Amino acid sequence: MRKKFLAAAVLVAGMVTATPAVTAEAAPAVSVRSGMLIYVDETIITESKCTLGAVISPVKAITAGHCGEVGRSVYDNQGRKIGRISANRITKGLDIAVIRLVPRARVAVDTINWRSGFFRGQVVTKRGVTTGFTRGVISDPTPKRRTANGISFAPPFLVRHATVSVRANLRSAAGDSGAGIRDANGAIIGILSSGSSERSTAFAPVKLLPQYLR
Repeated sequence: MRKKFLAAAVLVAGMVTATPAVTAEAAPAVSVRSGMLIYVDETIITESKCTLGAVISPVKAITAGHCGEVGRSVYDNQGRKIGRISANRITKGLDIAVIRLVPRARVAVDTINWRSGFFRGQVVTKRGVTTGFTRGVISDPTPKRRTANGISFAPPFLVRHATVSVRANLRSAAGDSGAGIRDANGAIIGILSSGSSERSTAFAPVKLLPQYLR
């Protein structure tokens, strides 16, 4: 819908009588932080709703890979573009996508534990845009390939993705995808990949993201 409305606005503007040029003020820089709501273009009329998982540098952030394909634009809840998906590892079995942020974005860079191991009973938390802040423990610490099913507003509508993940008994729901999973010290150790009403959430370990994408 965003692109169609933009096209209509351009057509209307073209029919207005020309007026003297006015110097425009610079648009305020967008703010980017973990836990914020993001929308990712799917098609010209559809978009996916996800959570931004972590800001890993002044120019990069990460979310779930199934939230959008490489090249898709990413927007905040006010429709302002915050970046574009520059890499996606979901086809490599890791449900993590990298967002290249727009220039001059105001960012809050997160602490990332790129070497984190996992153990049963380990306390973890997440903050997603649907269920907010939840706390739980890791129930299956072994990273293994798991398959999750979901619904998309764009064809093929029913989607399935397989990714290496760790399982925890965190509560999550649609829209929480991409949320950062934090350890007891507050460091990001994973990105939320899938969940269910039974408080079973799977997350992709960030330590598996290749060094050149960080």
